[in-house]
Amino acid sequence: MKLSVIIPVWNTGENAVKLIQQLLRQYADLEIIAVDDGSTDDSLQKLEEVSRCSLARSRVKVVHQENAGASAARNTGIRMARGEYLCFLDSDDEIKDGMLKKMVEKMDQNPQLAISTVGMEYRKLAQGRVENTYVSSRRERRRNESRAEYMLYLLLLDGRMYGVINKLFRTKIVQENKLEFEVGRTFAEDTNFVLDYLRYAPGEFSFILEPLYIYNYGTETSTVKKSATEWKNWQESYDYLKKWVKDTDGLSLRSRILLQLVKARWRVSHLRSKRRARG
Repeated sequence: MKLSVIIPVWNTGENAVKLIQQLLRQYADLEIIAVDDGSTDDSLQKLEEVSRCSLARSRVKVVHQENAGASAARNTGIRMARGEYLCFLDSDDEIKDGMLKKMVEKMDQNPQLAISTVGMEYRKLAQGRVENTYVSSRRERRRNESRAEYMLYLLLLDGRMYGVINKLFRTKIVQENKLEFEVGRTFAEDTNFVLDYLRYAPGEFSFILEPLYIYNYGTETSTVKKSATEWKNWQESYDYLKKWVKDTDGLSLRSRILLQLVKARWRVSHLRSKRRARG
C-alpha cells in the first residue's frame, strides 16, 4: 500500500466525511484511518456509515477511543498505518485535487527526500478572506550549510516547516523509531514531531509551490488558542528547537545567531496572539 492518511475526529463528523470522500475520489492506493477521539455527538456514527459505502470498501478504518486529544488520536493511527508514506490531515480542513498524487510522486522520484510539503490556502473564516501561503520558492541547502542551519533558515522565513498537515512522511522511519506526538501538549506538538522525524530521516525537503491544502482558519479550540498566548509555551518550544540543533549539528556561531532571530520572530508572534485573544 502506498499511502496511509490519519484523521483525528472530535465532534467534526460531517466535515470529516466530506474530507474522506475527497480522499477516496482523489487517490486509489491508500488507507484512511479515522480516529474518533471520544466525540459526544454523532460523529462516530457518520464515520461508520461512510466506511460502509462502496467507494470506501476496505480503505476506510474507523477507530473509537476515549477522548485524549488529537496527539493521542494521531498516535493510534501511526501504530495502525501500513502505507509506505504517512499523511496527517485535520478533519475540518480540505484538500485540492492532485495534492496526494503530487506529493507521492515527489517522494517516489527521489528516495533521498525526507519530506514532501505543499503550499496552503488559508481561509480566514471570521474575516471572509483567503490567502495563499508557502507558495514562494526557497533556495536549496547549500553545500557547506548544515541541516540544522538550513532548518533554522526556513523557520525564520516562514512557517512551512512547523506543521504536519501539509506534509508527507516515510512511515518506516516513523514506526521503526517509535516517533509519536506528545500527548497533552496543545502547542508546537507538530513542530516537535517534525524535528524528531528529521533526527532519523536523511535527505532534503521538497516544496510543491501550490496551495493544495485548504486550512480553515478559525476552527481551533479555545484551548489551542489560549496556549499561543502564554510565553512559557513558546519558550518550551524554543528550548526543544535549540536542543535539536545542538544534537543534530552542534551549536555553531551561525546557528546561534539564527536561533536568536527565530526567538525574536516568535516573540512577535506571541504578542500578536495575545492581541487577537483580546479581540
